[in-house]
Amino acid sequence: MRILHRDEHLIAVDKPAGVLTVPGRGDPSVPLVAEVRALAPGAMPVHRLDRDTSGVVLFALTEKAHRALNAAFESRRAEKTYVALVRGDVTGARHVDLPLTAMRRGGTRVARAGDKGAQPALTDVRPADRFGAYTLCTCLPRTGRTHQVRVHLAAIGHPLAFDARYGTDRPLRIGELWSGAPDPDTVVLSRTPLHALALRIPHPAGKGWLSVEAPLADDMARCLDLLRAARRAADVGPPR
Repeated sequence: MRILHRDEHLIAVDKPAGVLTVPGRGDPSVPLVAEVRALAPGAMPVHRLDRDTSGVVLFALTEKAHRALNAAFESRRAEKTYVALVRGDVTGARHVDLPLTAMRRGGTRVARAGDKGAQPALTDVRPADRFGAYTLCTCLPRTGRTHQVRVHLAAIGHPLAFDARYGTDRPLRIGELWSGAPDPDTVVLSRTPLHALALRIPHPAGKGWLSVEAPLADDMARCLDLLRAARRAADVGPPR
């Protein structure tokens, strides 16, 4: 667990993929909140990330800070930036305005006409690096619905490169990203490639804004290295 920022009001950490933010029902694994409380007793989570999503998570260190940070999220003053590796070529920016509703067995889906409990959901999606069969996207959720980014990406035909719930459950192998790489059958990604890259939020002390950024997780960085190597090899072409 990497500490990204700490002061007397809050602590921001870089959550690894595969770790729950808070305890899960019937799950004996150590959640992120327990690790944070080992450093800062009484730390309170302000928001959560899905288990397999990596990146910035905030914890308040006082009740006052907790109230202020929660209010910022509820009033949409928390500006969240995610990066996602998706399937297909995203050729331009997309403003996804699709209401979402909860499913009976967990998860979320795009709401249909007449669905009760449908909630508005907005996500801005921009291509950051295009590779033909895959695109690295920057995603800015303007609302905070469960699985919002994942569902919206799937809804526009560009699901995450691996997403057992909303896309394909086949892990990515090296050869799928760069056919000329050694060890093409080696699995390089077996979790949802979604990373909470940055968070900008009013500081609970009332002293301007706090901006925090988390470096891209190693497995996603490795995927990008392979895709860029494949692109360079294609630009060079076969030897003559």
